[in-house]
Amino acid sequence: MNILGIHTTHDAGAALISDGKIIAAVNEERFNRIKHYGFLPINSIDYCLKKAGIGIEDIDIIATSSSVLDPSLKLLFNLSDREISKVYPAFSQLGNLKARIKSNIYKYLEPREVLPDYISSFKIKDSTKILPTDHHLAHAASAYYTSGFKEKCLVVSADGVGDNISIAIYRGENGKLTLLKNYGIEGSLGLFYGMVTESMGWWVGDGEPKTMGLAAYGDPNSFPDFILKSFMPEYENGTLKKPYNYAKINRFKLFDCYHFHFSELSSIKRIKDTYGDKNIAAKAQYLLEKEMIELIGYWAKKEGVRRLATSGGVFLNVKLNQKIVEANIIDEYHVFPNAGDGGLALGAALYQQFNICGEKNIPKLEHLFLGPEFSNYEVESILKGRNIPYEKVDDAALMAAKLLAQGRIIGWFQGRMEYGPRALGNRSILADPRKKENTNIINEKVKFREWFRPFCPSLLYEVAEDYFHTQREEFFMITAYSVRKEKVNQIPAVVHVDGTSRPQLVKRQHNEKFWRLIKSFQDLTGTAVVLNTSFNIKGEPMILSPRDALKCFFDTGIDNLIINDFLISKD
Repeated sequence: MNILGIHTTHDAGAALISDGKIIAAVNEERFNRIKHYGFLPINSIDYCLKKAGIGIEDIDIIATSSSVLDPSLKLLFNLSDREISKVYPAFSQLGNLKARIKSNIYKYLEPREVLPDYISSFKIKDSTKILPTDHHLAHAASAYYTSGFKEKCLVVSADGVGDNISIAIYRGENGKLTLLKNYGIEGSLGLFYGMVTESMGWWVGDGEPKTMGLAAYGDPNSFPDFILKSFMPEYENGTLKKPYNYAKINRFKLFDCYHFHFSELSSIKRIKDTYGDKNIAAKAQYLLEKEMIELIGYWAKKEGVRRLATSGGVFLNVKLNQKIVEANIIDEYHVFPNAGDGGLALGAALYQQFNICGEKNIPKLEHLFLGPEFSNYEVESILKGRNIPYEKVDDAALMAAKLLAQGRIIGWFQGRMEYGPRALGNRSILADPRKKENTNIINEKVKFREWFRPFCPSLLYEVAEDYFHTQREEFFMITAYSVRKEKVNQIPAVVHVDGTSRPQLVKRQHNEKFWRLIKSFQDLTGTAVVLNTSFNIKGEPMILSPRDALKCFFDTGIDNLIINDFLISKD
């Protein structure tokens, strides 16, 4: 059984599951270098097929990330109207009349497009089925089917809006997801946070982490709650007590990326201008946490569960995830690391895998190294072809540790690329966390981004409790934790202004070379932590290839670059 998951709107991508195993998962932005790209994931599909060593004719199921037929599927798979009705069962069922009407409206509103010969289209076999997966069901599947939970749990999906739903509550039990309740656009907490994000002058769907980071510098009590609550929905006892009627949400498409504009912007900006950007960010963060914890707490109690799995863009908010853990409404918490729409392709594939096969054993996600990798031969050919001086080293991990201990900033490129927005040790920029000034240096001279943006620590799994107040296994930088007071001054470059940090625990069996790097750094310095941030600059996707790495290296303040076993130095 080969199941191909695809997602064709913003953060487009593909994922492949073969005989129950995740073979590959990647987002199209990494190939075409357009952040949040949202159209045909041609390169992503091509990579997934090549990684599995199969062709499109070997795919049994294509899982899509929406309950409505996306007309781009006809283009992507070169299907006629008659063929799409044959391979897309939902399209030909009278029971899904609404989806058919909406699909036909799209068809007539958009001009007929046909791919030219030099752009790949994938001609599927007659027996291949295209199975739609509701947007939030795909999010929920990504969370539940990677959680490792053996017993009943609560599953929550929350984002701006998808398939006209903003929040969906599910029960996960015996390999099945059962919808308990969903809330429409009028209940969207994601859109509320997006309005505040736009008021800062940031891209909705991209700038929300900036709002979260800035919130730590503000005071949520600087002005009364009701001033900002008038622009958001409110929940009580699982009920949408106060829906919010979002005014017209405008959007335009630029380089196949959607940009959103809220009609309420002028009103939100007046609040920001009156009380300050830090304080409105702090208030938005506080209100988001309050409403989401109220909703989750109700449903966890109603279901009688202490396990929670979440996905959807709202749960990329690491401070929210921290507050959920600290609220004592659950004991076990799993957040799917690629929680935004970039994870929908894998979620759709996982849902169809478990739905079709009836599997009840839920595996635990242990790593996200699901993207392309490059051999030493490929890397050396690129370096020679560009006449770039390099040195081949016997132990890249030890060399990197020595350079970090000397105060150097390192570009670190190894193995398969990470799936999702976090650098987890294969496409990373690394620095010494003991030097507080590294925060400003990397923001100003490497990433070219705002002064308040924080950095993450990667540390040895074995010493997690020495540095953080947690007993949870956090492998993906998706939840913030309080740093132990005695350690704050030892690793100041990775501690937020509020004394928290979002760690990545590194197990040797998950990433041998990265673990050895951190262990070597500990042997040299006594500190089992390195500063780790994604290998990219502001406004660009994380790098994929050696060519991307070289461009970023020579265009920034990175001191040394290590690609596989090759060391490149500017001096």
